[in-house]
Amino acid sequence: MKIHITHIVILVLLALGVTSCSQVSDDVKETGFHGAGFVNPSSENFHGKLIQTRNYEIQGCTNCHGIDYNGGTANKSCNTCHNKVNGPENCTTCHGSVNAAPPKDLSDNTSPTIRGVGAHQKHVLGGTLGAAVACGECHAVPQKIYSMGHIDNSLRAEVRFDSTSSLFRTNATYNVADVSCTNTYCHGNFNGGNVNRTMKWTDTIAAVTACGTCHGDATKATLKEKAFPQSGHTAATVTSDCSTCHRAVVDASLNIINPSKHINGKID
Repeated sequence: MKIHITHIVILVLLALGVTSCSQVSDDVKETGFHGAGFVNPSSENFHGKLIQTRNYEIQGCTNCHGIDYNGGTANKSCNTCHNKVNGPENCTTCHGSVNAAPPKDLSDNTSPTIRGVGAHQKHVLGGTLGAAVACGECHAVPQKIYSMGHIDNSLRAEVRFDSTSSLFRTNATYNVADVSCTNTYCHGNFNGGNVNRTMKWTDTIAAVTACGTCHGDATKATLKEKAFPQSGHTAATVTSDCSTCHRAVVDASLNIINPSKHINGKID
């Protein structure tokens, strides 16, 4: 009689185990383990919001979905939606979109007037004025999501200038209170440049990057007067043709013809 009871207990436990596994695998139906709305971005139970409240700790997900998030015991892959390299641990899962830099920021903001967004794309993409700036110039780029200095006690990204870079200046500073940079190479701290210039990270006024703001005088009448450095050009005058010496960078009309050679830490 005792043997029969033991058998019954075992069968009941096995049945419960199957039911439990079934609930996990039915997760995408939003009726199982995680509850309704877990895969719906508009739901208060959306998993992205839950992870944010846990300081972006997602390693627990691997217990059921596998170390590579490809299914695991839950038999439900996270990589179906998170289909970029490293799945849910890809940089753009939490910030960025086409690249690792915002927009969007951690609060889904996309406006450059917001601290977390600011001029990220202006820097990392480069453009008509200068070469792209690597993330490592201003941040310690983590090798993995849980590398030291990435997700820690502060959710605000630390700004530190790379001392090994050709763009580094010892007196360059970042003011976290008003999100401004002062004395950076990129905005005038070079021979003949406008040293001590302060740039606000969230400033979207076009005049901020107008010719003459980093070297020269933006208040002058002509483009050549605007661009001509106020010091450091003893071998040239304001009437000189800039392309005579800097032909790899500008043409005779002062158009930047090679942005990769402008603001690159060298005199080309």
